[in-house]
Amino acid sequence: MDEIVLDCELQKRESKKGNDYYCVVIHLTDNLEKVVFLEKAEAELIKLTYDK
Repeated sequence: MDEIVLDCELQKRESKKGNDYYCVVIHLTDNLEKVVFLEKAEAELIKLTYDK
């Protein structure tokens, strides 16, 4: 399978109810992004891997 490099970032957001959550925002084009909601464990794994 070919590798595709995407511009994305881990974001901490606040829900309408005031709860914090993490998501990955993938920037597909200048005007289009895809938000992927994460479970707490998934966000922690990403932070452990990339926080330096």
